[in-house]
Amino acid sequence: MPSTELNGESLKSTKDLNGARINDDGQGPDIETIALMQSILSDNSPSCEDIIDLDDARKELKRIRTLMDNFKQSKNNSSSPNTNKKGARKAIHEQEHINDYVKKSIPKNDKIRQLILDAIKSNVLFESNTEDELTEIIDVFEPCTFVAGEVVIQQGERGDDFYVVETGDLSITVRIGDEEDDINTIDQSVNEVKVGNYQDGSAFGELALIYGSPRAATIVATEVCRLWRIKRGWYRGVVGQHRQRLHKEKVEFLPKVKVGSCFFRDILKADQLDTMAQLLKQEYFRKG
Repeated sequence: MPSTELNGESLKSTKDLNGARINDDGQGPDIETIALMQSILSDNSPSCEDIIDLDDARKELKRIRTLMDNFKQSKNNSSSPNTNKKGARKAIHEQEHINDYVKKSIPKNDKIRQLILDAIKSNVLFESNTEDELTEIIDVFEPCTFVAGEVVIQQGERGDDFYVVETGDLSITVRIGDEEDDINTIDQSVNEVKVGNYQDGSAFGELALIYGSPRAATIVATEVCRLWRIKRGWYRGVVGQHRQRLHKEKVEFLPKVKVGSCFFRDILKADQLDTMAQLLKQEYFRKG
């Protein structure tokens, strides 16, 4: 079995460490980490001949702590059956949601469609969406109205709505201080700081479309506001179904592509065509 020289000692590439087999295959801890853990578990301290002064001792302690942290991280990051099962169940659930989603288009005039497009096309969340996807996403935005003083988004609460402002003004406030301070304060508004306003054409709440994370600020209407919103489930359903249809079109199209005297279907296997379909990107060219 191959071995590695470390600090004058020979260490085999595969060792049993505390009952767990660790392989030197790039998937687990590196050789130096394994050597250190072997030494600790066997009560054989590493040589300290290179420790001359306090600075050397501090560096060595930092190195040991780093190695220990890396070792813990490698164990935490190793995939367990339960983790794999949870990931598989989540993927299946997501796919079922996409398949079951029924698109409901909300009528809107060209001015409103352009308003929503202008608000989302510069947003980083929508940068990867094609023009066709953006068109379908705009289809499902629905109108909603909030009166003065009504809370649209509450900081700390989880939400799944993304909004575009058609008309009106909304204040943005952030609550500062820790949770204990908030609990002990009867009027939590004293801890809130206004950081800005949203007005016509603004958009907010985009993280709700991909994460279920708590809201980072409180948004309150300062006057009657008309907004357009899309929910996370609608966004995922629209984009997921669009990409499924597009992938199917590519898979059906590629075998018919002719290079010289041969078709792709004659020289490529089905799985190769499928991979090629996944890698193809749409590009748009205006007339002229």
